[in-house]
Amino acid sequence: MSRFFKDIAFIFFLVLFLLSVTPFIFRLFNKLQEENPLNELYKPELARLNTVNKFDSYVDSLYNSYHLPQFDTLLYVSTLSTITKERFYHGSLDYTFSENWVAWLSGKLFWSHFSSIVIPEDILNHSKGLCSQQTIVFMKNLDRKNIPFRSVGLGYKEGPGHFLCEVRYAGAWHLYDVSVEPIWSNLSNEHLSMDYYLVKKDSLFVAYEAKLSKTLFYKLLEKYQYGQPNQMPARNMTLFHRATFIFIDIIPFVCMFAAISSYRQRKKNLKASSEKSLNCIAIL
Repeated sequence: MSRFFKDIAFIFFLVLFLLSVTPFIFRLFNKLQEENPLNELYKPELARLNTVNKFDSYVDSLYNSYHLPQFDTLLYVSTLSTITKERFYHGSLDYTFSENWVAWLSGKLFWSHFSSIVIPEDILNHSKGLCSQQTIVFMKNLDRKNIPFRSVGLGYKEGPGHFLCEVRYAGAWHLYDVSVEPIWSNLSNEHLSMDYYLVKKDSLFVAYEAKLSKTLFYKLLEKYQYGQPNQMPARNMTLFHRATFIFIDIIPFVCMFAAISSYRQRKKNLKASSEKSLNCIAIL
């Protein structure tokens, strides 16, 4: 019976090892499909900016082309806002099985948000993103430049909802929306604070009227919440995703080690059993 269980243990860990490396194999053949969204500033060629460093360097190169004698925060933020809009188009973005099977499975079994990507580096592996995901990349770049920012959540958790942020310069907060892409040039008072626009909602709607229905726009403004200054959103989910990546990287080695140990123990027991049988025959 002991030998039977050792055989089962070896097969069990071998199967777990094969399952744990399957996502890595899928990743080799998984090709992302590119879409051509309408009514967005998206530029497919910017998909090459697939890391935070590349994205940051590209924005810097455009800003530095102005050759200004000192840092102009307004110009830098405007440049960053434009590039973020051109880098992404709006769409739901979740981890696939091959990217992070633990988050993918958790999203299927427990809560859909478990699979929603919140790590900036991982968001930049894709050309699409929801409002929160595009804004996370925007805020990550601001954070690297030590430019003050804070998130702005609109609407309701159960929907409808929207996520954007404010940037602080010239002694005040200024609203930026990199996902819905409002037409700020329609306003005479563009990029003022959300507090200002909450008092003058009609003036802000002029920027959004080509993007959102009036009913949806006013529904979103019924409720709002500011994040803490200079604090990236979804910190708990970020920790969860980073922990799952560590688990995904470790589990194949653990399963492989367990399978090898079970196999060696199985061979050792078989050898001991064979020697015992030979001894019994010699005695007889």
